Amino acid sequence: MLESSASLRDPDAAPPAETAHILVVESDERYRELLAELLRGAGYACVTSSDAVDARNLLVSHSFRAVISDVQLPNGEGTDILELAGQYPGTASVMLSSTDDRELVDHAVSLGIDAYITKPFKRNEVLVGIAGALRRRVLEIENSRFRARIGASGEERAAELGQTLDRLKGAADKVANSHEQTILRLSQAIEYHDGETEGHVERVGCYTKLLTGFTDVPPDVVRVASFMHDVGKIAVGASILQKPGQLTSTERQGMERHCEIGYQLLSGSDSELLELAATIALTHHERFDGTGYPQALQGEDIPVEGRIVAVADVFDALTSDRAYRPAFSVEEALAILREGRGTQFDPEVLDRFLACLDEVQSIRAELAD
Repeated sequence: MLESSASLRDPDAAPPAETAHILVVESDERYRELLAELLRGAGYACVTSSDAVDARNLLVSHSFRAVISDVQLPNGEGTDILELAGQYPGTASVMLSSTDDRELVDHAVSLGIDAYITKPFKRNEVLVGIAGALRRRVLEIENSRFRARIGASGEERAAELGQTLDRLKGAADKVANSHEQTILRLSQAIEYHDGETEGHVERVGCYTKLLTGFTDVPPDVVRVASFMHDVGKIAVGASILQKPGQLTSTERQGMERHCEIGYQLLSGSDSELLELAATIALTHHERFDGTGYPQALQGEDIPVEGRIVAVADVFDALTSDRAYRPAFSVEEALAILREGRGTQFDPEVLDRFLACLDEVQSIRAELAD
């Protein structure tokens, strides 16, 4: 029996706030009685059921503020009970389970479950969970009623707002494209100073984009940031950068300074893009085995974006003409990359690059010198 008069179920109406009926569906008597005692002690009117069929009948014929149901029930699944509860906007649903299973949690989310409690539970965990679930339902009902009061005029305003946002997005896209073109052209100016093959930074950016599955940063942000990986070379003399022969020890030290100079030029701004570019500039010559420069970082201590650009940069450098040597063939370059797997390059990043060779070849063809 319900502890106060029960009404036939109206799917579009929530029970009044003072009717704090909660249906507890649990086959384990110990847990069922424990939950009932706990909820009643907190001031809720509680009804219990141990069977899926009985619980369904109660849910269809009476108004409840919330349903707490275990997943495993006699004569049915608890998820079916909670899915039925989800058809009534005024009823919160709380899943009870003895396992913290990821698939079950995902299923609960798909059903719109308001709270998820695992057994054995703590008293406060249950009370906080049910209070939060009830509050969420109240807010959703109020929001629904507010939208209904707004009516057609509100829909028109929402449509106008949507159109305005679309226009703003279009303008933002144009600004972003303008920024990208500016960065690309400035980076290409470094190419001319360096004597590098035309298109190097753009190809490196495209190769980098193929590998961005290793980072949470949006692919195009990493691509554009990689354009600036050699910006520090602006402070290195052209006589060093374009020297046809082997560098002396002093010249080598001067050339290697471009990583730290690039970092100093790009860091310290409020731009996430420039901060990422600064990290790439500083770390793209680090080696996976810790023998790189300028900080001799090792393994995953090297930021993943630096490890990505390292592979892209070396491949394009090997397959391009330089002042001190002609370009290697793609096959020769790939052999060199494979030889550096686990020493110069992150094995996972390199393997991903090698798996994308068709896309790499397409980029080389499209952005050929």
